[in-house]
Amino acid sequence: MSSFKDAVKSGMNEYLVDLKTKLEGLTEAEIYWHATLGSNSIAWLVWHMARVEDGWINSTIAGGESVWDSGNWAERTGVTHENGDFGETADEAPSLPVVDVGVLIDYYDAVRAAAFEVIDDMTDEDLSQSFTRGNRSVTWSWILGHVLVEEAQHLGQVGFIRGMIRGLNG
Repeated sequence: MSSFKDAVKSGMNEYLVDLKTKLEGLTEAEIYWHATLGSNSIAWLVWHMARVEDGWINSTIAGGESVWDSGNWAERTGVTHENGDFGETADEAPSLPVVDVGVLIDYYDAVRAAAFEVIDDMTDEDLSQSFTRGNRSVTWSWILGHVLVEEAQHLGQVGFIRGMIRGLNG
């Protein structure tokens, strides 16, 4: 295996393991708690994190259908957001229906398995392939780095919200 694959997969494993740890012991009320009317819940962040990884790696890089679509996860979760969670307004984001967090993690695990297959099939040369989104062109290398950064930021938000609810050692 090449070192870029090891590095990317190591980072992805670290944030998913840490996310699952941060979810341990939380009640449904805590998972769906909003600090303010326009803020996101932990549940929304978990869903969004999985959708980000799925969209960038399984759809954009792989060039196919997302795990969300191929696995009928909208039906399985009852989440019917039409725009796929990208660019939601402050009113739309908190409107995630109540979904068992275990189901969201099942989706995330399916996303991860597919994403690792995509990464395992990539070559060093693939990193320079580009994708145009709107008026911006990005490389596969940028996408992988972006996924790591965005997921780490959202993981921090989950930890912060948990700390707001449970305190420093909660």
